[in-house]
Amino acid sequence: MSSTMKTKRILSANIKKYRTKLGLTQEQAAERAGMSVNYWARLELKEDKRRVLLRDLSKLAKGLDIKMYQLLMPGKKMAR
Repeated sequence: MSSTMKTKRILSANIKKYRTKLGLTQEQAAERAGMSVNYWARLELKEDKRRVLLRDLSKLAKGLDIKMYQLLMPGKKMAR
């Protein structure tokens, strides 16, 4: 797996992790971030290969009340 795909998987997992930690639906989180719910849902998909803009990382972080770097920090390995 390429490093780009690994980073995308980390990003997707973190988006979902922080959203659920706040008890938000995708719709609520997207509204807080000023994004469409369809775009938010795509960002949570680990296999989505589209690029994410820095501007969007900033919006995500703001909507989740976290720092932007936290979206890209690898977490603990989860059992499958």
